[in-house]
Amino acid sequence: METSEVLASAEGRVVDQAVAELQQRHSRDQATSPEASRGHLRDLFGVVVRCVRDENVEPIVASSHQLAADRFAAGFDIGEVQGEFNVLEEALWREIADSLSDDQRIEALELLNTVLGAGRDALARTYVALAGGFKADKRAGAPTAVGDPVVAEGGLLRIDVIGRVGVITLGDQRRRNAISGELANGIIAALDGLGARDVRAVVLRAAPGMRVWSSGRDISELPRGRRDPLAYNDPLEEMLRAIRIFPAPIVAMVHGSVWGGAFDLVLSCDMVVADETATFAITPANLGLPYNTTGLLHFLGRLPINLIKEMFFTAEPVDAHTAKEWLMVNHLVDAADLESFTLELAAKMASKSPLAITVIKEQLRVLNDYQPIAAQVYERIQGLRREAYDSSDYLEGLNAFAEKRQPVFRGS
Repeated sequence: METSEVLASAEGRVVDQAVAELQQRHSRDQATSPEASRGHLRDLFGVVVRCVRDENVEPIVASSHQLAADRFAAGFDIGEVQGEFNVLEEALWREIADSLSDDQRIEALELLNTVLGAGRDALARTYVALAGGFKADKRAGAPTAVGDPVVAEGGLLRIDVIGRVGVITLGDQRRRNAISGELANGIIAALDGLGARDVRAVVLRAAPGMRVWSSGRDISELPRGRRDPLAYNDPLEEMLRAIRIFPAPIVAMVHGSVWGGAFDLVLSCDMVVADETATFAITPANLGLPYNTTGLLHFLGRLPINLIKEMFFTAEPVDAHTAKEWLMVNHLVDAADLESFTLELAAKMASKSPLAITVIKEQLRVLNDYQPIAAQVYERIQGLRREAYDSSDYLEGLNAFAEKRQPVFRGS
């Protein structure tokens, strides 16, 4: 039986469970009556089943925009509306777990997560836009400032503007947002465009439903020996510089895993908001790749040296709670609240003095980046790096990655 048929046959049971859970969680001050909550949950249930059946998130995106507009106008808090999504999701998960086999269950949960994630994102975007005095652009399907079109670039990137906040969404599903030259140059161009529009804060995120935020530098584009794989003009390096010198705050919103050079990207942002699915790993030791001095300075500016050594030497991922404990992450929030919390944080910064923020950000960058290194010390470091990227170990790392096997490093 199809997942949508299983869910449709369980409508009454699922809605009853969601209503009961919602009433248990909410205080006496809840604005919505149990009868109204039941109606809202039944409508939301119907949209979710339709999206699952058609494997298309557009109905829940459109429905969530309208829902947010209606409930905002009626004075409802976003937390109460999101609560309906949360309790319905839990009831749907229980139904799927009890009714489907293992293989069907995994596929159904992934699809359900994608559908509800898209709905939550649309809900949060509209609420934040309306709270800032803006309106939803129904033609583009996303909130934007009055009179400003949403800018969309097909495939790798999507760029939205919500009031004074720009949102860059990485959407290369096929390659798990690997940082290719094309993607890196797209991010640079997006920042240039947002700067020209006087955007005063930027959120950098992965597309809803992606379990990998970014898999790091596109390994297939790395030079195969006799050339520095992380030279000054490498697309990854140019993108990191563009992020660090952008005159407004950039917030990395992280759902899912962050690998390799993508971790450098996240740490180059001004702050990080993550949920419990987030993991972080820096993996050049898996490839025999000697990381560059500039990149290491990025880490030294954010983490204690013993933790940097552990992450680089083991290449093991760090979970979200450890990342928060180590101060890699500014805020660790529930997945259901990630979008709204991050956009609200960005909107708050966008309301402050842009000139003061620009100057402070640049001062901090200069103080952090310009560490004096004697010429002979730098030349020695470059010589050591050259030995590493000219070695057979580096080629072995690239070959093993391409062949999907464990590398055999010989230290030469």
